[in-house]
Amino acid sequence: MPGQASTSAAASIMKRVIEVIPLTPNASTSNGPSTSSASASTSTPASTVQPIPLGKGTNGRVSGKFWKENRGATKRSHLSPAIKSKSFEQRKALQTKEMAIRKYIKDLKDDKEAKDAARKKSIADRKKAQAEKERLEKMKAKMGARRLDRLRRRQGRSKKINQ
Repeated sequence: MPGQASTSAAASIMKRVIEVIPLTPNASTSNGPSTSSASASTSTPASTVQPIPLGKGTNGRVSGKFWKENRGATKRSHLSPAIKSKSFEQRKALQTKEMAIRKYIKDLKDDKEAKDAARKKSIADRKKAQAEKERLEKMKAKMGARRLDRLRRRQGRSKKINQ
């Protein structure tokens, strides 16, 4: 109903205009400017009009223009059924419970990853130790063969004679 919204807005604007511009008794009854000295003494000058103070809880949501309506907090047009049906305490308790479950699951995953990492590290260390052992055996065999060659040369034997 756009007509009703505009009439209520117009009514609130007029109310605010009347608050800002106070009417004196002489100004409301006369049609033109009055020349009497009594009306001049009873009317209030425009400089003494007090500004409208901010309302409590407006939190600065006032435009400063008297013809504009005060802005309120944003209202949600749709609330999910989960929010409507539960109180804040129930939602908070559910949230803390979910956070505890998430933390527990994360701890379990971290423990599993740590065990896997330790197992992989031990396998890698074993492979490294085995490779080092094989390398040392090859070097020992190679050094043993070189030593035998040296001894044979000292004795005057060659590879051809030994075969």
